[in-house]
Amino acid sequence: MRFTHFRFENFKGIGKLEIDLSKKPKGNVYPLVGLNESGKTTILEAINFFAYKTESIAGLDLEGTKINDLHEAIPISSRDNFTGYIVIEAELEFDDEDKQIIKNTLMKELGTSWIETGSTVTFTQKYFFQDSVHVKEKNRLEWDHQFQSKSLKTNRKFKKLSNDDALKVNKLIKERIPSIMYFPNFLFEFPDRIYLNEEITDPKEVFYRNIIQDVLDSLPNNLKIKTHLVDRILSSDENHKRHLISVISKMNHILTDVIFKSWNRIFGKQINGKEIVLIHGSDDMGPYLEFNIRDTIDTYRVHERSLGFRWFFVFLLFTQFRMSHKSRKNVFLLLDEPASNLHPSAQSQLLNSFEKLSWVMYTTHSHYLINPFWLENTFVVKNEAMDYSNEEEYNSKKTKISIHKYREFATKYPNQSSYYQPILEVLDYAPSNLDLVPEIVMTEGKGDYYCLNYYQRVAKPVNAPLSILPGTSASNLETLISLYLGWGRNFIILLDSDNEGERQKKRYKEIFGKVLDDRIFLYSDIDKNWNNRSIEMIFAEVDKLYVQKASYPKEETYSKGLFNRSVQELLITQNNIGLSSETIRNLDQIYEFLKKKLEDATKI
Repeated sequence: MRFTHFRFENFKGIGKLEIDLSKKPKGNVYPLVGLNESGKTTILEAINFFAYKTESIAGLDLEGTKINDLHEAIPISSRDNFTGYIVIEAELEFDDEDKQIIKNTLMKELGTSWIETGSTVTFTQKYFFQDSVHVKEKNRLEWDHQFQSKSLKTNRKFKKLSNDDALKVNKLIKERIPSIMYFPNFLFEFPDRIYLNEEITDPKEVFYRNIIQDVLDSLPNNLKIKTHLVDRILSSDENHKRHLISVISKMNHILTDVIFKSWNRIFGKQINGKEIVLIHGSDDMGPYLEFNIRDTIDTYRVHERSLGFRWFFVFLLFTQFRMSHKSRKNVFLLLDEPASNLHPSAQSQLLNSFEKLSWVMYTTHSHYLINPFWLENTFVVKNEAMDYSNEEEYNSKKTKISIHKYREFATKYPNQSSYYQPILEVLDYAPSNLDLVPEIVMTEGKGDYYCLNYYQRVAKPVNAPLSILPGTSASNLETLISLYLGWGRNFIILLDSDNEGERQKKRYKEIFGKVLDDRIFLYSDIDKNWNNRSIEMIFAEVDKLYVQKASYPKEETYSKGLFNRSVQELLITQNNIGLSSETIRNLDQIYEFLKKKLEDATKI
């Protein structure tokens, strides 16, 4: 069973908002990008609210971070006087295994010959407020499904289930609903000591105490915190002390084995000579455990390590123990700004580990946490209350959080690319990769870079691809030219064959003199019929919209910006969509011309 849809009304800064997770391709990783204060965290909190446990919906039995005060969810603009419902709705889709298990169980329990199931079930939670006061007795939990039954003996038509039978269906469905686990940032403030008393109800202490129990659950013999840790830590009996040492020793071993094996697997490097050591004791707040790392030289507490180390350590504790129970195998994990304190390579490694989890939705500002293969499942979050050119003018009355599929947002708001800047950064050309290139073709922009590289590396891979170095415009190549001349490295320049290209070709020759003879060219120098052409215009007409639709299938009108962005994604994902023979012939001509001119330039 998987979540396919969430709908929210009147939750904090959300008026009405829907998230559709059902569209193809169905992935398991959903990045949320957006500017500060755009509402990304609010969306995670709203999804997590589906797991909220109150007396009126205790039967839902879902896992999640407990929300202690519903009043925190009242719409920001209406906190002075809110009357109405906060609505949290989730739709789930059954897989074939779900359907079969539910049908078989019900046919047995209900004594009916046949059960017909639908493909989805919808749960809707409604919390009523009057004058900004939560009226618990008006809370409602509604669910909608398409289960029917009939008896093959009497050959009657399908009929709706009775209320009692429907409740049995509801119980079976709830047992199979994915757990929702929210991972807020405060959990990574790793405590000096983890207190084991249940009387301590601070959310962070409860979280870590649950992980301690998870570690015990991973060991045999049905160990419990109260009986096998707390009571023994407080006891003066020698037998209890020996038994405590035995339990702690087993915990040390399983923690060391699981954590560092996972660490080695994710980072692809071996960590040897380290072990996790738990130190127990008791103070004024009660019995506790301390997490320590011991290496060949010293022992130090986990909370003394860097923020990045602590983040990954807690993440591994969470994913390897908190999520390891059979009942939690089907987990929808929510991460708020994961790994923001990790260095870039560690963030990239974390990104790879997400695919091994059931489902993950996470917020990020980091382009290291964007995978181009997941763009179809990437969402952009926007808040109408924020004027990012004048942030002090924030107006809560205008708060309106909306969410958009990345491609739809990029099409609808082409001038608001700052909202999805991490995506553009991961798609963008990285000049540092060219530091050691011995010879180069300079182009006036990234459009040439992506189109030429797509041709020679994907559409028609060549044995000797040219190294392309894009500038920021036709008029901004002086620095690059100066550097390559100073280094004595071979290069040629390709500019658009428009008026600006002609003007800049003449200007560069005036600045640098004869050294640029036979080094600077326009597209019209390659083919006299390509007057007033840029790289996009070299593509056949039939290919322009075809290339654009590869990434923006709903767009029926050609756009140079969307075309170039689509080429970027096709190159990054190595997706050969099959260009027309006319386009390939034109690109062949460009490649052969540039290759020859670059060879000729070595003789100058």
